[in-house]
Amino acid sequence: MKVAGEILLGYDGSDGAKAALPHAVALAKAFGVPLVAAFAYGVNPVGGVGGDQARATEKLGEGFLAEAAAAANAIDAGVTVEPMLVDGTPVEGLVAAAETRGAHILVIGGNGRGPMVGSLLGSVSYKLLHQTSVPVLVVQPPD
Repeated sequence: MKVAGEILLGYDGSDGAKAALPHAVALAKAFGVPLVAAFAYGVNPVGGVGGDQARATEKLGEGFLAEAAAAANAIDAGVTVEPMLVDGTPVEGLVAAAETRGAHILVIGGNGRGPMVGSLLGSVSYKLLHQTSVPVLVVQPPD
């Protein structure tokens, strides 16, 4: 069955992102659509950013996306993986990418810290669930 849009995976190299990746690959295969591995990075609006810092962040993101593509290909080489660097905070960047690309679902890794810590420190998962109309799958890392 073909559906519109891709499967969008928010990937930052964390344990949660690594746990989410196989689920994103399985969904892309099941729906017969590409997997877009996205790394969203933003600039602290208070501190600003220099060119060196921006290039270093992009290079870091490119490394994470190469890691995601290699891991996805190891799981299923038949799934097309497209890397995507997103200029924006993780929440704003992933919401915009999901909606612009017409993503079928957004797959992200949780941080495994639970709702209390998330409510105190802020949670990307929580914010994504409340700021996008695209369905979100949150996969917690193993203990």
